[in-house]
Amino acid sequence: MIKQGLTLYSATNEWVTGKYNLESIVAKVAEAGIGPGVEVVGYQSLRGFPELTPGFADWWQNLLARYELVPTCLASNIDVALRSDRLLTDDEMTESLTRQMKVAKELGFGIVRTQIGASPVVLERVAPLAEDWGLKLGMELHAPEGPRTAAILPVRDLYERVDSPALGFIPDFSATMREIPTGLLDTLRAAGLEERFIVSLDEAWKGEGAPFERYGRWAGATEAAGAPKKAIQAAMLVFTMFGREPIESWYDIADRIVHVHGKCYGFDEAGDEPSIDYPALIGILEDIGYDGYISTEWEGHSYLGPDEADSFAEVAKQQALVRRIVGARVG
Repeated sequence: MIKQGLTLYSATNEWVTGKYNLESIVAKVAEAGIGPGVEVVGYQSLRGFPELTPGFADWWQNLLARYELVPTCLASNIDVALRSDRLLTDDEMTESLTRQMKVAKELGFGIVRTQIGASPVVLERVAPLAEDWGLKLGMELHAPEGPRTAAILPVRDLYERVDSPALGFIPDFSATMREIPTGLLDTLRAAGLEERFIVSLDEAWKGEGAPFERYGRWAGATEAAGAPKKAIQAAMLVFTMFGREPIESWYDIADRIVHVHGKCYGFDEAGDEPSIDYPALIGILEDIGYDGYISTEWEGHSYLGPDEADSFAEVAKQQALVRRIVGARVG
């Protein structure tokens, strides 16, 4: 059964401008009716993370209970470039992820979002501990990665070899997009990118080759044609944030999906998300019998300012769209 909630990352604009603190943003989620699931990015929302101040775990669990909300996923980060002189070793990454897993357990989260930085060696080391603590570790499949990309195939091989019930994936709708969001294209136009370059950008994004290869070819030709360098640099988001992996590749990992990020960027007058094939993605989740949360993740804040969109309203639109699709399939 598909359940709904959001990641507080959706409200990044409201968070960084100081409009809300952790308590008031949770209250806003309840007021807006966009729970009950609540996902948190540890390093964004929890002061002192991955350490907790005394009494914080009880305070957090009482806060969610007061508003009848449910902790779904704690998003961890593996910053392999934390040091300036070298990348972190496997031992250091293992220690870092273990500390974040401990926080998840104390705060009542059953799922921990992991990243590609958590190497197969690290994941194999922490899997037994995750099992002991009753946690699921879900590697996020975020654009430009997908179930069949070169960076993810070794992880899938590891999962098969280790065969731990704690190891899974968190597919993100950004991995399988069909159009560039109109909001970003409008931002690029405002930055001075002429319509002819918008057309060639779309062609490059939909073309063949690795994401950075496609961007490099387009950026070189566009700069030579006189486009503003700042706009060209801003357009890199198209190739790093919006994936072109085949939707059907989600079937490859059906038995390993532990959580889902329902990415969205904007909605048309009919309430649809033009850049993402929501009916197809929801259809796959229902076909495979997915029983878990879709955590709404509005990421328009990556190119829209605090006064250009209401994050909570965008989340509500996404959740209404999901309910409409599910209802239509049932009907």
